[in-house]
Amino acid sequence: MQRFFKGIGLGIEITARALRLGLLARKGGAVSLSSSKTLPLPAGMVNETFASPNIKDFEGLAAILRSSIQDTTTLPIRRAGLSLPDGIFRVQAIEFDELPANTRDRDRLVRWRLEKGAAFDTANTLLRYQVLPRQDRGCSVLACVAKQEVIAQYEDLLAGLGLEPWAVVPSSFNTMNFYAPYLAAKNIPGYALAWIAEGSYTTIISERGGARFYRYKEIKAGALEDITGRLIRELDDTIHFYLHLDRQQQSEVGHLYLSGEPALIAPLSESLKSATTLKIETLVPSFVLAAGAVADPALAAAFGAGGAL
Repeated sequence: MQRFFKGIGLGIEITARALRLGLLARKGGAVSLSSSKTLPLPAGMVNETFASPNIKDFEGLAAILRSSIQDTTTLPIRRAGLSLPDGIFRVQAIEFDELPANTRDRDRLVRWRLEKGAAFDTANTLLRYQVLPRQDRGCSVLACVAKQEVIAQYEDLLAGLGLEPWAVVPSSFNTMNFYAPYLAAKNIPGYALAWIAEGSYTTIISERGGARFYRYKEIKAGALEDITGRLIRELDDTIHFYLHLDRQQQSEVGHLYLSGEPALIAPLSESLKSATTLKIETLVPSFVLAAGAVADPALAAAFGAGGAL
């Protein structure tokens, strides 16, 4: 995470409910929005499971994606960044006193530690991770795995349209990446970012220059008031747990940033302001895009995927 934008890129987010595309360009350090598009997907076309193939109607999804790309740009785009639902990944933060210098040995050690403590099936998974130095000694590793057959479906989808799949990442990670320039400029020691999607939420806590903690949980369907109440309790419990996770190292999280579905975030933001001492801010794409371009906040994950190219 925390990569900054390079050149021009097409970002795509695919969920069970929607297809989102964003084409970003960078010129002279400014990030501009060339075009974007959001389309609802038919029920049952895509699911968001870890253990089984996600795309149920491959040809149907390919046709929708092909048409959407043609509507989004006439440029000869050759590759695309891809955001996928956090629910198809498994993410863990692991502490190490030291890591091997050799990449192969480091990969094996990270996977071994992940498998040792995992409460899920790690067979036939792809591993990606980020190494974050600790303030005292050692490092934290944010490790992410997904089933090979699941990722292969999405890669084949893009390849069939003549696109090279690039940076296949959980939606929350790409959202953090998209807003990284804005958050870095604030120079805050520690903060939490909550990515609120339809049916789930993810909290990423960043401290001392890197992501230190990750939590994903599904949201049960219900009345908006009930969902808001559950989110408030879950966010409070998550941050409280993190602050007491390491007794040897004092942690500071004073800010909570919200991003994702506007219909869920608006009531959550208002309720949190009266229910917590945290400073609450809702993130919108105009914080990052040049000339304050207005765009749907739910597109942040697609924008982050495009900005990673």
